[in-house]
Amino acid sequence: MKSAAKKIPAYAGVCSARDAQRTGFGVEEAARRLRRFAYVAQRLAFLATAHLNATPEWEVKQALSLHAWLDAEHATMLRKRVPELRVPEAALNHAPDDFLERALEEAVHSEGTVELLTAIYGVIRPELVSAIDHYLGETNPIADHPSCRALKLIRAEQREMLEWGEAALGAVLAEGVARARSGAWAEHLRAYLGAAGGIGGALLKGGTALPQPRSAQPLQLDFKPRRDQRFHGIFDQSIPADVIYADESRPIEERNLALLFKRLREMDVPEAIAGILAQMPGKPWNFYHDMLRQLWDEARHSLLGEVALEARGIDWTRLPVNVTFSYKLAKFCTPLERHILLFAIEQSLMGAQRGKRWEHSIARDSGDKLSTTFHDFDWADEVLHAAIGKRHLKQLFNGDFNEAFRQADALARRIAERLEHEPMPQDAPLADWWERFAEQALGRKVERAPESDVKQWSPVTQASA
Repeated sequence: MKSAAKKIPAYAGVCSARDAQRTGFGVEEAARRLRRFAYVAQRLAFLATAHLNATPEWEVKQALSLHAWLDAEHATMLRKRVPELRVPEAALNHAPDDFLERALEEAVHSEGTVELLTAIYGVIRPELVSAIDHYLGETNPIADHPSCRALKLIRAEQREMLEWGEAALGAVLAEGVARARSGAWAEHLRAYLGAAGGIGGALLKGGTALPQPRSAQPLQLDFKPRRDQRFHGIFDQSIPADVIYADESRPIEERNLALLFKRLREMDVPEAIAGILAQMPGKPWNFYHDMLRQLWDEARHSLLGEVALEARGIDWTRLPVNVTFSYKLAKFCTPLERHILLFAIEQSLMGAQRGKRWEHSIARDSGDKLSTTFHDFDWADEVLHAAIGKRHLKQLFNGDFNEAFRQADALARRIAERLEHEPMPQDAPLADWWERFAEQALGRKVERAPESDVKQWSPVTQASA
């Protein structure tokens, strides 16, 4: 037994003897760097939400939604660790360095997809991964093990995000003009990061004059949703999926198909949430963390619809994936009003008769196993979202959520009235698109779907969620 004990890996397998004896740095330096990492992760999440709506490329919207939530998860892990290192938790609510704040403020002023991808995946995220690598290579891995564990988990996901971003950036840099624009913007942002001593703050701060800051001008963000050139009919509401899936006289397979289209269309919910987050500064961090989880979930639901339609051989980009929900909220509602409407929608989906349980039963009864799995998880997600809404609006309504529903109904009526005077852009309905779509997906003809008689928008009947 004595000889066997000598062969058992030492130090609980954390590291080698050489690394265990590394002097590393002290608690103050560890806290200083980790606080900067947490701040950068938070700002990356906000950078994504600030530009989500105006970014037209569908695939970029999906990635921004996921990466914003992952960055929020990473920030939360680090925000939990920093107070353990003798730093007041309140310090996490402020920028750790004025120069670092300026650098990230410049990044928010990115213009267009090329500059946005350059900022996130060409400059900031690579610098963050490099700073994490330096931290792990310098600190004592046993004395600072909780930090190392968190950073190793964070680094793995940061590298995955970076891998996607590098490929996406390469795709948009195919043109020489785009490449030149990306290079100039990267140089601009690196100058500001250099003035901050890098993301970790350990580098020699640059002493040269900084380029003219874009952040000297007020930030003008556009929260009206955009789609890329593949999409048509984004303001077409001629045959809402809600009418078809709720019509119990229709074949169950057609109703399931309408549900899948409804899921695909759900991209306009993360767009609505992005506007809420970007325009409601100063909230507690747990509000942003929870809402960023919901944002990704809703984007993921859209992705489920995309996957299910692709499994049937459908080119879903040819369908009228409308943006009317997020468009109306962005145009006619304050951020708080959008949140109240979103809350009312989520709560309405909890009913057993016409809620998420019912949607799951439609998928199950249709015999579509993939749709059944997707709607099973969609149902679970929406239960979480209903709880998130209650948690963050409870104080506003003093626990009286009936008042929230009354306000949501009043907002819906107000939006309908505003639309009488300020109508949305109109797309000519794509003739017989549902019949052609359903026939291809189901492999047989279906009866003509009636035109929708829904004239007034309400959070229940016209919501994507």
